[in-house]
This record gives sequence, C-alpha cells and structure tokens, in this order.
Amino acid sequence: MAVDITDERVAKVAARLHDGGWVYSARQLYYGVCAEVETAPVHVAPGEVGLGVLLILVGAITGQRLILEILGVLGLLLVIVGAVTRVAERRPLPLVRPLAMSYADFERTFLGAGHEPAGLLTPAGGASSASGATLVVCDRDETAAVIAANRERIGDIEVSTLAALDDDLSGRRMVALHDCDPAGCALVPELSDRGASPVDAGINPRELSGRRLQLLEGAPARLPRDLSGHLHTAEMDWLRSGTRLECAVETPEQLAQRVLTAMGGV
Repeated sequence: MAVDITDERVAKVAARLHDGGWVYSARQLYYGVCAEVETAPVHVAPGEVGLGVLLILVGAITGQRLILEILGVLGLLLVIVGAVTRVAERRPLPLVRPLAMSYADFERTFLGAGHEPAGLLTPAGGASSASGATLVVCDRDETAAVIAANRERIGDIEVSTLAALDDDLSGRRMVALHDCDPAGCALVPELSDRGASPVDAGINPRELSGRRLQLLEGAPARLPRDLSGHLHTAEMDWLRSGTRLECAVETPEQLAQRVLTAMGGV
C-alpha cells in the first residue's frame, strides 16, 4: 500500500467528487486519490547557487586567503552543481503522471466492507434502456452507469452500451462516450456501421498531445478495426503503442459536460 494514501485522503477526495450531489464510480475515486497524493517536484538549484555565492562572499569578507580559497572553491563547486541541476530541472516532466498504487490494491484496501463513502456508485447502478430521448452510448458499463446515475443533471437522455443496442440503428442520432484506447476509439465507427449518426464525446488521442495525464502503459496493441476514416495516422500509432487513458480520470461533472457539449450537435 502506498504510504501517502490514507482513509482520510480517500474520504477527502470522495467528498470533493460528491460535492453538489454527483455520483461517481470507484475508478473515478481511485484516479482522484492518486492525483491527490502526487507530490510537486522540489527545485533545489536556486538553493545550491545561493549557498555557493554565500560561501564565496563569506570567504571574501574574512580577508584571509586560506579561508577564501577553501570557501571559494566550495562555493564555486556549488554554483556549478546548481547550474547543472537547473538545466535538469527545466526539462519537461514526463507526460505520464504516476499512479500511487494499482487499482486492484486500492479497491481491495479502501473499497471493501465498511468503506462506502457518500456518492459512490452502487453495483445496482447501470445503464437505462434506449427510448426516444437522446441516446448516450458508452464503451464501458461503468461509464454508462455513471452517466445514468447523473442523468438528471444532463437532461432528457437514455444510456446504453454498444452490446445492448440493435444491429440496425439507421438514422438514429446519438452521443458516443468512450475511453482513449483501441476498443473505445472504435465505438464511433461501429455505431456508424449500424446506420447511426453518432456525435463523438469520447477521449481521442488528438486532445492529449503535450498534456501530463494519468496514462496507462502496456504492451503494443492491435486496432480492432480500420480507424483511418476516424483518426489520423499519428493517433492510430499512439493507440498501437499500448498507451491508453480511461474516462474515469475525469470527474462525473466533466463527463457530463462532454455529453452536454456533444448534445448541442445532435
């Protein structure tokens, strides 16, 4: 177990996610807690340079050659080390934000019996069947459950997953919400193949460029289908690399905003 993760910190993040009455999933709580315990990098270069200059000044003030030589050499070394350190500290941080522990360990340690914070999605929560309302289709049952649990904040919507839909969706306009991984990014083309006109509200590689995110890295992956009509070559290469990002890194409010924005185009 990560030392920095405590019941108090989990409760703090849970309260923040639930603020305003939002319902969140266990995985959203996990990502929120991992973000909470991240530590900002400490920059030591200014201190090294400052101490080096101070030693040189102290040596000069004493007026004694031996002390000046000793403190001057030490001070100069610290200035040089500080300059090198500053160059290293100015390098961009890795784009992959560290996760303090695995989701399996987090779930086992903090989501067992007696750990049921307010607003946590219950196993009974789930997608709703499709009707005449705007249909939100998710690639994950968990994502669908979060959207369904917060539907009153979004509007007149029905929520489903691809597996629960008919093969013929001719003329049906809908919103697609998905992870940024091969299967998730294939959701929109899959819906189009069934005759639907989906508006993409999911996470695609193009919006991740240059951002530090809680990415998951794995073995190189195969695309489940040809995505060249939906994604650029660089995006497909990103997916093939094994890197992925789950919708759960975003709060329920952020996911709801994705849906609301996409509904403007439905």
